Amino acid sequence: MQNWDALQLDDFLAGNPKFRIAEINDEKLVLSGEYHLKAQFAGRQVIDKTYQLKFVCANDYPRKLPQVLDEGRFFPRSQEFHIYSDGSFCLGSELKIKERLRADHTIKAFFDKVVDPFLYSVSHRIEYGDYPLGELAHGEQGLFDDYAEMFGLKDKASILLAFKALGKRKREANKLLCPCGCGLRLGRCDYRFILNGFRNIERRRWFRAYLEKSFTPIERPKKSEKKRRSLSSRREAA
Repeated sequence: MQNWDALQLDDFLAGNPKFRIAEINDEKLVLSGEYHLKAQFAGRQVIDKTYQLKFVCANDYPRKLPQVLDEGRFFPRSQEFHIYSDGSFCLGSELKIKERLRADHTIKAFFDKVVDPFLYSVSHRIEYGDYPLGELAHGEQGLFDDYAEMFGLKDKASILLAFKALGKRKREANKLLCPCGCGLRLGRCDYRFILNGFRNIERRRWFRAYLEKSFTPIERPKKSEKKRRSLSSRREAA
């Protein structure tokens, strides 16, 4: 059962007096009301706006991330603006959000580190025509962009291997080829220390499940195709 006091609910409501508790019980917390943002990132235009939002937090947060919805219909329901048809926000890749909240997962931290940058960026896109923090691609490409930056890797195969390693015990993961591309086993490369930094964000089974549901497998060339490529290479060499 979630201890809502541990999320510093009272402090958050004190700082946002027009946000009200719509529902609270052992299963979930629902806040609804006006949320004001005044922000300026990277020297761009100031966004000073009040939004009508709904915040839904399950009792197993931070394992399950909260949902934030636009009740005032300010944002277009469009993939272009990262808004789902029900008005909920696509706040980014799950692991990246959890990394941001690793040291502090209070409600205030969730808004400061996740919701505020989203509101600022999409509002800036609506009012001024661009995303000042850079636009995240949609679907699997957006996940790839996020995790390539987080893991310091360059291709999909390496990212999939990193998730595969995080889904195993360290002793088993160390026998895998290192995702960094050095050609060594993970256990013999210093990259293992970078990867181990993500192990305290989620459990191994989460990484296994996330890998399966979020990424399409890489298709391997058929044997006949491999033979054709090999013959072609030999002819060119000759």
